[in-house]
Amino acid sequence: MFQLGIRKKITYGFYLLLLLMMGSAVLTYGIVKRVEEQVAFGEVVEDFFNTTLELRRFEKNYFLYRQEKDFQENQLYWQKVRELFANNAAALRLTVSALELEQLGRVIEAYNGNMAQLHAHYLGIVQGVKYPGSGQTQEQLEEQLRSTGKELTEFGEKTREAVKNKITTLLKTTRKILLVSMACLFVSALSIAALLGRKVMSSLKILEGYTKRISQGDFVEIGVGEGEPEIRSLLTAFNRMTKELRMRQHQLVQSEKLAALGTLLSGVAHELNNPLSNISTSAQILGEEIAEDDVEFKKNLIGQIEIQADKARDIVRTLLEFSRIKEFHKEKLLLKKLVEETILLIRGHASTEVVIAVDIPEDLTIIVDKQRMQQVLLNLIKNGIDAVQGHGHLWISALGTGCGTGLDEVEILIEDDGPGIEAEHVKRIFDPFFTTKDVGKGSGLGLFIVHDIIEWHGGAITVDSRPGLGTTFIIWLPGNCPAAPHLLCLRPAHVQ
Repeated sequence: MFQLGIRKKITYGFYLLLLLMMGSAVLTYGIVKRVEEQVAFGEVVEDFFNTTLELRRFEKNYFLYRQEKDFQENQLYWQKVRELFANNAAALRLTVSALELEQLGRVIEAYNGNMAQLHAHYLGIVQGVKYPGSGQTQEQLEEQLRSTGKELTEFGEKTREAVKNKITTLLKTTRKILLVSMACLFVSALSIAALLGRKVMSSLKILEGYTKRISQGDFVEIGVGEGEPEIRSLLTAFNRMTKELRMRQHQLVQSEKLAALGTLLSGVAHELNNPLSNISTSAQILGEEIAEDDVEFKKNLIGQIEIQADKARDIVRTLLEFSRIKEFHKEKLLLKKLVEETILLIRGHASTEVVIAVDIPEDLTIIVDKQRMQQVLLNLIKNGIDAVQGHGHLWISALGTGCGTGLDEVEILIEDDGPGIEAEHVKRIFDPFFTTKDVGKGSGLGLFIVHDIIEWHGGAITVDSRPGLGTTFIIWLPGNCPAAPHLLCLRPAHVQ
């Protein structure tokens, strides 16, 4: 199924919002235009109404005073009314019906006719001549004039009110359109943002979860699946990064291991030299005494050869196991045996004046990757040997601790009585490439890798050091209780 990318969704969402805005603007513009037209027409209607009022005012003056100038003013305003009607007939048709408009025209003409008859009647009275009109009396002519004038005034008021109502209606419609447009824009923008935000945030949450797992050493691959091209591209790039990190970390661990092996070779060669020398000496003596009848003596020499050969074999086997590249695999191991095998590798590196003491229960077991845990012990013991500078003590102890009924946790302590570590260095001791050793004597990766390996096992490591008194590395590893692999237990006071 075709999936729209985030970019296209944003583009289409922008076009939708733009379309809504343009539609709202066009409707609002159209209504405002009509309001302007109605306002202009309202001015005409207002002018018509005011002119009608002036017309009626001079009409009343004429009734009262019968002066010629009032009649002339009345005729002048009637002419203005007639011109306004004639010039705005088309606009008036939008407000009143055609029948009403036709009736208005007749009223305007009838008003002028009535006014002319009344004027002639008044002139006849003044001159003593009888008006040869329609036979209507003065009262009748005045009544007709009032009636037609009233119709003109009422039309002006009615039309003015209609225009005001129409303008009010248009303004209300404009307000409704603006409110509806704002609501539509808000809902559309919120929907688009929620849709895109949910997709992007869900993908970021996935990345966040996998990032935490990777930080703990679990280089898991993310399933890309279906979705937006940008998200799939991001997840694919993340998977490539994960593979690269896994490879780089493996190379880093292996390079540190090879560096440690280079340091150990001289010591291992010395350790191998002792049993090989004993084997050689025993074999020479046995060769010289081959004709003798002392069987017990010969058996003793052969036994010595076997013991020393087994010792050399154990050293070589331990060295090979440590150097071999293996996948991460946990197994149940006796901790004391693992420590002794590690000491066997590094013993030749230490001076005879360095005393290494081991205090670990015989049956205490841990579930770890043997090779990597041996690398941890090797790094920490070697650091302790380097710290005491040729003469001093190293203590390696362990015990099981727990909050429940089973063995929940194993605590390992590696202590030395060296000069200790400065307080400002303790906080950075597990940082990559940080070292207090001289240039060329340390890469600064040993303790960083130790920290990572312990975290891979679900454990924790810390250091307690006092200048002049020595340093203690404390390791906590999950024990043999599967239901509670790493509980918050009471730590010994010396690690607070």
